[in-house]
Amino acid sequence: MPFSLSKHSLPELETLLAEIKQEIAVRESAAQTPAIPPAVEAVTEAAPSPTDETPPQPEQAVVSGSTPVIRYVHPASRTLTWSGEGPTPDWVSAYLAHGGSWSAMENAAEKLAASHRPVRSLFPTRSQ
Repeated sequence: MPFSLSKHSLPELETLLAEIKQEIAVRESAAQTPAIPPAVEAVTEAAPSPTDETPPQPEQAVVSGSTPVIRYVHPASRTLTWSGEGPTPDWVSAYLAHGGSWSAMENAAEKLAASHRPVRSLFPTRSQ
């Protein structure tokens, strides 16, 4: 069954065009980055429409004399990270376009940082 564009209004067609361009960009970037699991993609497709939020300004993104601090992490893929500096990565734009939020990426970054902190034992072992 062919898809008919003639039954859509001009604003609907413009919206479809924007969504098609976004999907093309997402697929092109997916060919260059690690794949997102299908379960994550299903969740992001069901998300509400995108917002025009801007990222919060970093308080201090780089600790002097070290590598940039990870401020944003994709909630479903810990390999997708960003310090908040430089151009916005394609995965951030795609995540936000599918209804993701800056706070969710910040929370994921905090969880990732917490998982890499050394664990201190409450019960010290005796040395022999």
